[in-house]
Amino acid sequence: ERGLAKANPEVFVDLSAIAKGYAVDRVVADLEDAGFTDLLMEVGGEIVARGRNPSGATWRLGIETPSEDGREVFHVVPLLNAGMATSGDYRQFYEVDGRRTSHLIDPRTGQPIEHRLASVTVVHERCSKADAWATALSVLGEQEGFTLAQKQGVSAFFIVRNEDGAFETLATDSFEALTE
Repeated sequence: ERGLAKANPEVFVDLSAIAKGYAVDRVVADLEDAGFTDLLMEVGGEIVARGRNPSGATWRLGIETPSEDGREVFHVVPLLNAGMATSGDYRQFYEVDGRRTSHLIDPRTGQPIEHRLASVTVVHERCSKADAWATALSVLGEQEGFTLAQKQGVSAFFIVRNEDGAFETLATDSFEALTE
């Protein structure tokens, strides 16, 4: 029998880095088992697209501009039989002494992440993996995260916040191939 036990009551496991993506994967699997082939499923921003949209075309999904001021499309991604997840610092954050503090914790330091990366969107066959990769790459930041994503062949799109508030982007080769 398999199981997990903890001796220290202060220790806990937080699966939020993959929970929504996993939930979407499970619902999509059930819908596919029921015979649905054309569908779009979303939970809290984690998305799976299968087949075609009602017009018969590839689903086209927007990556949001990383701003807490409203919702606007920054970049459009055609999504065919894949999952997509975004991790960013623009919805879940708090301010301490006027300084923006992320909800993401770097496990290497135990501290909130501090870098210019505003969001990372990952496209993967499974939404749970896209969700996990997006969170991990967000923690690593624009340089280390981009290098790892490129090396591992992860389809990732990075939006980096400049000092003046403008954005610049980085896209891995495999992400670029999706949008061509």
